[in-house]
Amino acid sequence: MTTIRCVLVGCGMVADEYARTLRRSRTVDLVACADIDHGRAAAFADRHAIPEAVPLERLEADLVIVLTPPTHHLEIGSAVVRSGMPVYLEKPLALSSREAEALLTLADQHGVLVGAAPDTFLAPPAQAAADAITHGLIGQPVAATAALLSPGPERWHPAPEPIYALGPLLDMGPYYLSTLIYLLGPIAAVHGAAAACRPIRAKASGALFTATAPTHVDAVLQTTTGISITMTSSFDVQATMRPHLEIYGTDGTLILPDPNFHTGAVRLRRRDEDTWHTLPQPPPALDVIGRSMGVLDIAQALRTGHPTHATGDLALHVLHVAEAIRQAAATGARCAVRPASTLMSSR
Repeated sequence: MTTIRCVLVGCGMVADEYARTLRRSRTVDLVACADIDHGRAAAFADRHAIPEAVPLERLEADLVIVLTPPTHHLEIGSAVVRSGMPVYLEKPLALSSREAEALLTLADQHGVLVGAAPDTFLAPPAQAAADAITHGLIGQPVAATAALLSPGPERWHPAPEPIYALGPLLDMGPYYLSTLIYLLGPIAAVHGAAAACRPIRAKASGALFTATAPTHVDAVLQTTTGISITMTSSFDVQATMRPHLEIYGTDGTLILPDPNFHTGAVRLRRRDEDTWHTLPQPPPALDVIGRSMGVLDIAQALRTGHPTHATGDLALHVLHVAEAIRQAAATGARCAVRPASTLMSSR
């Protein structure tokens, strides 16, 4: 089959992870990269053996991968779509659901695909959990918990200010929400509470900066089928032993690894057992495991015509959920979530 020619836009930290994964794939060919800083793009091209660094105005490929800060997603994504090229964007899809809806509407008008991170639910751990749920190993799912508990990315990130403009809910929360929605279905309503526990932060260099979004968010989510989920997203927790994800059923419990990553053990304990055991994991449907599996997902769809899974519609639903949590936290009231696309039930 034809290899999908890709150009990568935005040559920051996460782009290195994408490039390392994509260079191992037989599905795509990374033919160019671009950045607002052309020197950085040229250095990135040299580092990853990419044929050329091109200006942002000269993007030309079968698929454009946008890894810029989300403040630029609508502008760059819209320009790509108007050029008739499919686009894959890092999370969050846009700064707001209104921007995301505008982009997806434009893509529909031009008949091009939009894919979006997170993609970790495509990896073997989430697929093993999905198989366990589908085959009734935990019975009927009744509840779940999710915990992103961290002291914050300023420990390792040299420029954490944009992350704290999003806060943990929009920066890291999409990994948890996407996996939960994939496994348990769309979210119908939420309750929420939020706080800025340490708004003044220090980088590793010692320089101070201000977190402009809440740094600790608690939420109770209810799926359209009535499953209750408790979720905490925090950059204010110094240490924890709480699992990242647990799913509870009438006949057993699943423990999943950190959904920010594409590997890790999935553990199961059934009602009639007194020990946990590790589930076997299926082989991946894509040819490489790692950051950018969502790119390979949309590339495979372009080659075969099969449906995509890491869709713009899923990313839009994640934004709707996050915005509803923020509204619930601000008002103290239960907030309904905009109905999800029918694509949410693709599993």
